[in-house]
Amino acid sequence: MREQSSTLQEKFASLREENKKAFIVYVPFGFPTPQISEKVLLTLGETGVDIIEVGIPFSDPLADGPIIQNASQVALQTGTTPLFLFEVLERLKPAIKIPLVILTYYNSVYNLGIKRFLKYVKKCGVKGVMVVDLPIEEAKEYVTQARNMEIDTIFFITPTTSKQRAKQIVKVSRGFIYYVSVTGITGPKNLFLSPIANYIKWLRGITELPICVGFGIHKRSQVREVTTFCDGVILGSAVVKFIAENYTKDNFLPQLKNFLHQFIV
Repeated sequence: MREQSSTLQEKFASLREENKKAFIVYVPFGFPTPQISEKVLLTLGETGVDIIEVGIPFSDPLADGPIIQNASQVALQTGTTPLFLFEVLERLKPAIKIPLVILTYYNSVYNLGIKRFLKYVKKCGVKGVMVVDLPIEEAKEYVTQARNMEIDTIFFITPTTSKQRAKQIVKVSRGFIYYVSVTGITGPKNLFLSPIANYIKWLRGITELPICVGFGIHKRSQVREVTTFCDGVILGSAVVKFIAENYTKDNFLPQLKNFLHQFIV
């Protein structure tokens, strides 16, 4: 199956020309408040981040560790819903010049209906969607609808994904492959890089899609090591933890910029 070009692929092509790796940052929208989330998104857009991954808060985020679980609970308590998020993203669209992708659990897609959910995604300018708990066997309608709307479908491959299954995942993926560096939930981890590098080397033989590594990355040294064999890194829990510890400070946004700059390679 041919891998169609997209704004995400154009971003990665541009980065390759500059011999750079993608720096992708995940933030759950609505944490600690929707107003602060808006400021964070705008700050990310002007800090050297290449792609923003915006999380729709969910009451039972099974893939997330305690840092992001807590942030999701806070976001839900502030009244953040998918429709509210889409409304905000549409309003911010002219101000954010880098690609946005949505990370969600299937419940949010199901509640709105696949087609309606994707129409909102398209309207607010989001370029791709990753649905954490949607297996490829049940993703046919979602993938078809997303193709029709030219929205990238980003799927996950883990260290325990069989090569046969990985080939199936690659066929329905667009934008980039999200390689989960460790099994289990999100949060700071010690990474064993050799198995990750070997798996990604094998993936290179079956796809030209960019491969980005997430889960467990929280140090600059890890970013430097991981980007020697992948196309980008995804920083999530470390950013959410920083926001949680610093958002009440007067110089929070400049501090956030400084914090993020250390990870840019």
